[in-house]
Amino acid sequence: MPPIDTYANLITSFIDLLLLSIHTILYEREIYPSTLFIAARKYNHPVRQARHPLVCQWIQEAVDACAEELMKCAVDLIAVNIISSANKPLERFVFDVSRFPVVASTDIHSPFVVTDEDGNERVADTLVDLEEHMRAVITKLSYSTRKLGKLPKDCTFSVSMELKNEAMAPEGNPPVWIAAEYQEDETPRERRGVALKTWDTNRTIPIRSLIMGALALETWIEEAEGNKDIVVDEN
Repeated sequence: MPPIDTYANLITSFIDLLLLSIHTILYEREIYPSTLFIAARKYNHPVRQARHPLVCQWIQEAVDACAEELMKCAVDLIAVNIISSANKPLERFVFDVSRFPVVASTDIHSPFVVTDEDGNERVADTLVDLEEHMRAVITKLSYSTRKLGKLPKDCTFSVSMELKNEAMAPEGNPPVWIAAEYQEDETPRERRGVALKTWDTNRTIPIRSLIMGALALETWIEEAEGNKDIVVDEN
């Protein structure tokens, strides 16, 4: 994992986290049988990874598509959506990247200048610090799924992006891997200055905010209205 010293490396680190988060979500929400996953380690932490080649290929292609748009500084939000067999939204795991820096395409490999609150240059966060923060996100993500209701059988998932207002649509839009048919209400609402498409949210569960220099990320879970079989672990 590279240090977050350039915009390109920032996106590489985030995409690494997004990839692991998708595998974690699929395992914790039992979208596939647990036997489809193998034990692995990432960020010096035990994790689960899907082992079916087609599932892994689909996830990788979705993440690669996100990375392509992120490198253009075009993305506000990425979501992993859990959808019922009737194509109704049940949950979405949100990664708010709207506070990532916006840089020119010619500067994505230029080193960041890291400063303190007084504007003085300081030493950048180390890889050990970065790994610790990434590990905390995955740990909290796994824990937060325990507060969700039990899903019905035969759920599926999708990965979606919400682009900045001024961003150009990707070539070939919409890509095959984006399934957004369930977004019935196109009325925007505001959360932390980011316009999001509304859906019938029953509750929102914060996961974790992560701020490391130029990497400013907020994550949360939205549980849809109608997914009423809620089991909450308050411990």
